[in-house]
Amino acid sequence: MRNPKPKKLHKLMPELITKIFPQAVKLEYQNRVYDEYGACPHCGCKKSWAYCKEEKIFCRLVTEDGFEDIKVFVVRRECSRCRKTFYSKSPFYPNCSYGKPLVDFVLFLASKNPFNRVESILLNFGLQVDRDTVKNYARRFKDRVSKQAGIKMFDEDIGINLLKLFFNVKNVKELKKKYPQLKAVESGSDETYPRKKGAKKAFKEENRMRKLLGEEEKKYPDGFTIAASYLPTIKSYASLIVTENPFNSLFARLLRIPLLGSDYNLTDGHGAYNDFPDRVRCLFHLAKNKAKKDKVLKKIKKSALPEEIKEYLSQKYRELKEEVLKMLKQKYPQFLTPNGEFTGALTTNCMEGGNWRIKHELRTEYTNINSIASRSLLITIVDSIYTFRHGRPEESFTHANSSFKFEDVMSIEYKKEKFCSPQLQFNPLIVRKMIMIRNVRW
Repeated sequence: MRNPKPKKLHKLMPELITKIFPQAVKLEYQNRVYDEYGACPHCGCKKSWAYCKEEKIFCRLVTEDGFEDIKVFVVRRECSRCRKTFYSKSPFYPNCSYGKPLVDFVLFLASKNPFNRVESILLNFGLQVDRDTVKNYARRFKDRVSKQAGIKMFDEDIGINLLKLFFNVKNVKELKKKYPQLKAVESGSDETYPRKKGAKKAFKEENRMRKLLGEEEKKYPDGFTIAASYLPTIKSYASLIVTENPFNSLFARLLRIPLLGSDYNLTDGHGAYNDFPDRVRCLFHLAKNKAKKDKVLKKIKKSALPEEIKEYLSQKYRELKEEVLKMLKQKYPQFLTPNGEFTGALTTNCMEGGNWRIKHELRTEYTNINSIASRSLLITIVDSIYTFRHGRPEESFTHANSSFKFEDVMSIEYKKEKFCSPQLQFNPLIVRKMIMIRNVRW
């Protein structure tokens, strides 16, 4: 096991954090014995006796004198019937070296910060956790969420059903049944493409060479695809897909599985969404596309002033908005208030803002699909479960009605746990071949 590098506490940090916090951890956990137990996991017998005590490191503190381990003792018990041993209930997740409270703290911080930044924040609290450990915890969380709430294709976990994770329902239809107050629910779907680390520089260099050779230049640098669906009514994400492949109709079909039962689905003009049931085109994207084909606008641009062009576009947008509103009011009367106002969303702004928040919280570029997938998952979870927004205290529907905690996922133990890359191969034969190769490796 590699020893961590020596660390120094920041001299500007107040004593409340550098001294009081570590002392509280010591008082609560140092040399604590965990002996709470239930029935034998092997045969179900309720009678057992203490077999031995095992010492484990709950966390590691950074002090002025160096590192200090906070150790706890977990009692191992022997069943009176089958004579097999088992551990008492302990404050540790499977395959995680530190205690549950610290792992939960790491995952929460990783939803807002890159892995190396999490290590820096924990150092300010006097806690030693390496950047690679933060990354491993985030990846394990993502892997276990995929097993619990994965959206499958060809027996592979491609996406995440966040509704199943939050509310233990498969789709919006079941969500409405569980919460009758949700009588009208619309959804929005969109995708974004964060660049890979170093892709911008490589993109410029490759296009420079292509230009010299007289070849067609690339339009975009290499990146990842983050596709998500959102429920504006409850301000929560519903599904998530992170992949290295371009967005296509197969991904769109997977993305819409949790959306079954939503009254209508808002999307942009991407052809992958053509099969969406009750699809409604985003008003802004629709106006944009119409402006490109407007012959009158092309003539005005040659002679009119910018103010006149702006006034013409505003008028056209108002006309289109009235037309779309009229159609939606007739088709979806459940969104009408007693005053006749339409409360449903007209644009994909909910998803545009969601995409911006995901990229903002990522804060840095990645090369590894597992790293960006785990961080994107944590970001969408914390973005859906909040108690403060718009500059004031505000509790989300998910926070008020969901009992989800990191413990619900991290406590589950899987025998063959590995970091799967959520990619989709378009040829089913290739997918089956990959699965066979993977099984042979195992």
